[in-house]
Amino acid sequence: MKFLRICWLGFCALLRKQRLDADMNKEMRSHIEMQTQENIDAGMSPEEARYAALRQFGCAESIKETCREQRGIGWLENLARDTHFALRQLLKNPVFTAVTVLTLALGIGATSSVFTLVQGVLLTPPPYPRPGRSARLRT
Repeated sequence: MKFLRICWLGFCALLRKQRLDADMNKEMRSHIEMQTQENIDAGMSPEEARYAALRQFGCAESIKETCREQRGIGWLENLARDTHFALRQLLKNPVFTAVTVLTLALGIGATSSVFTLVQGVLLTPPPYPRPGRSARLRT
């Protein structure tokens, strides 16, 4: 049940990705502006204060990537991206797609036919009582 909840939350976060990224950018800008203002109040020029705030804040892209990983939807984003790429490639090569689909259909059909035969002959007991007492008659 916990796994399904995680999947659901990840799916919801994936749908709201743009809004979450915009909120994260806004918050990061806010932190940089607050640090810039503190540096200006400490006596730095506005240019120096902004540069010092950016240097103190660190690599913004690295921080963004860490926050995205904390959301726990990286694997879901990768799955969506890979699925989209696979579908695009299949649509790009229709002959390969047709051969692949036919091969899978034949393989699945043959496997289910053989299993049905084995189940009917070997795995299911005969439909009459006491099958061990049956005898073979020859003439």
